[in-house]
Amino acid sequence: ALTVDVANPASVSALAWLLDGERLDLALYVAGIIRRPDARTPPTREDFDAVMHTNVLGAMQALPQVAPLVEAAGGTFAFLSTSMSQIGTVAASNAWLYRTSKAALNMAVAAARHDYPGATLVTLDPGWVQTDMGGEGAPLTVQESVRGMRAVVESLSPSDNGRLLHHDGRRAAHW
Repeated sequence: ALTVDVANPASVSALAWLLDGERLDLALYVAGIIRRPDARTPPTREDFDAVMHTNVLGAMQALPQVAPLVEAAGGTFAFLSTSMSQIGTVAASNAWLYRTSKAALNMAVAAARHDYPGATLVTLDPGWVQTDMGGEGAPLTVQESVRGMRAVVESLSPSDNGRLLHHDGRRAAHW
């Protein structure tokens, strides 16, 4: 596993050097921060920059460095997203900045798949998980979420390229 500060472009640009010549069957982009205000509270520039840099820009900077290595192996590049990013099923306004950033991530991955036809690019919804972000009241343990996402990645088909996939195997109808 490589640890990269996705909010720091210099750290992300070091990926090409760290991965020099590798072929990757599977690459996972696991990054995300949340700011919780609802739509009645405008985001501060600091919150906006932090969330968008971590959740979107970092992925967009990593993608052209990692995707060619995944494509060379005919592999999969998966990005952690959330069901909260689905525009067609918005149930609340809470964490609207986070929701917006992950919807942007989904779009970036869906668009980028066209430039890497030999790779499968997907976004994964881990579910509501008992983590620092999800809290103790979340219904899924980390182990259950990871087990589900592993099964989803193992079951990928060409029609999944560019899609948001849920940890339980559901394919998103709407992003």
